[in-house]
Amino acid sequence: MDEKLKKTKEKKDKRRIILDVAEALFSEHGIDGVSIRKITAAANVDLSLVNYYFGSKDKLFEEVLIRRVAEMSGERMLKLTSVDMSAPPEQVNSQILHNFVMPLIGQDISERIELENYRRLIALVSNSRRWQDLVFKSHYDPVAEEYIDALWQTNNHLTRSDVCWAFSFFLGSLTNAIAKTGRIDRLSYGEALSSDLDCMVEKLISFTNAALRGMPGNFGE
Repeated sequence: MDEKLKKTKEKKDKRRIILDVAEALFSEHGIDGVSIRKITAAANVDLSLVNYYFGSKDKLFEEVLIRRVAEMSGERMLKLTSVDMSAPPEQVNSQILHNFVMPLIGQDISERIELENYRRLIALVSNSRRWQDLVFKSHYDPVAEEYIDALWQTNNHLTRSDVCWAFSFFLGSLTNAIAKTGRIDRLSYGEALSSDLDCMVEKLISFTNAALRGMPGNFGE
């Protein structure tokens, strides 16, 4: 391998390692509970590399949040275009909601394992006004708006603000579920498991679908 290409690959590898380690530690302890030294020690890299690649811990945290967004958003938009909008509303709702959720869950076991720390991190920061303004507004909201509009098109007995509320409740339930706190395990005496992602997705979509169709609107007008 050409020496220049080799060095470029090594830099990319070190950057990826830092991001992977930071994602795992941030998802467990939050941004304030993790020092740069702890990250570099776990990643087995020099302290200076974090400043070189990211500039600060805040910028590293921001990069950890957004690095998967482009691929995830692209997958969501591609899936949205494949929805059969002429199908019965309940079926369309299920397709739309499923297509939004699955890029965060993963299609197979390796993807699910790879995304586990990211899911936990998203659950941790989703209610933070700071990160909503810095990251979610520009990187997540544009795709969310497309999904809201698709749901509104299907549930046209509702106002768009009604659909926004429903989608907001859907996101809140999703982020609570992917946090895997184990609370539902306790409350159900082990009959429902927070680790059962397939069951969670099924119940979440069923619940949201019923809510959308059951919300009072302008039927018959």
